[in-house]
Amino acid sequence: MAVAREPRAATYIWDRYSSTVRGVLCRAVGPHADIDDLLQEVFVGFFRNVASLREPSALKSFLIGIALRTARTSLRKRRVRRWLHLTDAGEVPDVASPTEDPRAKEATRRLYAVLDGIDDRDRLAFILRYGEGYELTEAAEALGCSLATVKRCILRAEKAVHERAKKDDLLSTYIDEKEVRDGTA
Repeated sequence: MAVAREPRAATYIWDRYSSTVRGVLCRAVGPHADIDDLLQEVFVGFFRNVASLREPSALKSFLIGIALRTARTSLRKRRVRRWLHLTDAGEVPDVASPTEDPRAKEATRRLYAVLDGIDDRDRLAFILRYGEGYELTEAAEALGCSLATVKRCILRAEKAVHERAKKDDLLSTYIDEKEVRDGTA
């Protein structure tokens, strides 16, 4: 349908997958005002490259792959802006949050600051696994890498997040609470 460029294909694909792609983008780059622009970039990229989609059953994976590449590009641009001081320290601006809990909002902001400090591929693997709930094989497919590679990426990200979060007074309370619940404390 999309490969044949049927007019209703764009609407169908947008309606079916835009919320999933938006969620991946939000969790990958953090909640900020550029999400709508990134979402549009993903779908423009999809329709530009739809002819290369060989297997229609892989449509979701194809879109997620485009979303991850778009997120990675956005993260790189943010890092460059921060390095060049083109924004206020390159930090994520405050955005209206679905939660009114200021403690949770601050913890989320600090978590994204931690995620900003790790490798893009490791970050995306971590987000797919824990933010999106992907199985390891799904994460590997979405990132276009082997299962072993995605496992290494997630392990590095987990270690970095845990080490940095332990040093943060607010984030460490979330880790401590989880460890108590899991019986690992």
